[in-house]
Amino acid sequence: MNRVNVAVAVAEDARDCIYEVAAACRAVGLDHTATLTSVGVLTGSVEFATLAKLWAIPGVLAVEVERGFQS
Repeated sequence: MNRVNVAVAVAEDARDCIYEVAAACRAVGLDHTATLTSVGVLTGSVEFATLAKLWAIPGVLAVEVERGFQS
């Protein structure tokens, strides 16, 4: 199993129901760590194979995967 950290952007027109979007994300496997209501972003981690399910949730605008970097 390969978990990745993600930031889920909630669409502008769905921000009034951001907590419902967060619940739907948790239902497909998001380990939800924070809700940034002022900017419409949810953070957490999810199995890599579940990313497509997050994209399919109504109100989700984008899903960004945290990428590591080397200096």
